[in-house]
Amino acid sequence: MISRNLRVALIEDNVIWGDKYANLEQLSRNIKNVSDETDVVVLPELFTTGFMVDEHACELAERNTGETIRYLKDISKYYNVAIAGSFLASTASQLYNRAFFLEPNDEEVFYDKRHLFTMSGEQNVYNQGVTQAPIFRFRGMNIKMIVCYDLRFPVFCRNVNNSYDVLLVVANWPKVRLNAWKTLLQARAIENECYVCGVNRCGTDPKGLEYATGASLVIDFKGKIIGERGVSPVIEADLSPADLARFREKFPAWRDADDFKLNW
Repeated sequence: MISRNLRVALIEDNVIWGDKYANLEQLSRNIKNVSDETDVVVLPELFTTGFMVDEHACELAERNTGETIRYLKDISKYYNVAIAGSFLASTASQLYNRAFFLEPNDEEVFYDKRHLFTMSGEQNVYNQGVTQAPIFRFRGMNIKMIVCYDLRFPVFCRNVNNSYDVLLVVANWPKVRLNAWKTLLQARAIENECYVCGVNRCGTDPKGLEYATGASLVIDFKGKIIGERGVSPVIEADLSPADLARFREKFPAWRDADDFKLNW
């Protein structure tokens, strides 16, 4: 049986550098503008700190049971939505760029970013994730979650036998590579016959790196943009499992895909 539409809300805002409390307050303001029908709220990569790759990262890292995740769980329950994004995480004194998907019933999924951005030295601060990006089911649709640079690696993102319906991409992707960001989002949607939700930050960080306003997009299984930013930092779109199923049946390119296994 085909489920109802899944409504997603992407929140694209300027991340206040290294100020967890200011960013959580900003989320609290923004989420008030999310419609009551929303199922999933998606935040940028490292939404409480910015893309921090220096010695200050250790001071801001938290455990999965820390203040940030507890705060997000409270918001998730209050608004009856799932919340996704990534935060600066610490496990056994090791740092990770850790994605999360938190459901209002306390179910939770975590994923440590696999592809660290070596051009910025991310690998010198964070540990590499050692697992495949997770696939999980929420309100009738199967969801896969990746972080920023993961997007550049199509084999890692490959949808095998329609195992997922929605690809969530949380990022801090700079304006200088904006064309690559948009092109890769659409390519992942087309080749995997799935919806793609790419949420990016905006503004400028203390190092002078600029992030474009309006880079966050919702893309359908044909590569068409169905959600983008207007005046508000909140971008909403409805994802239809019925439309997706019809397209996969009408144009089943997934049946001709090559078999492969990832080596770890």
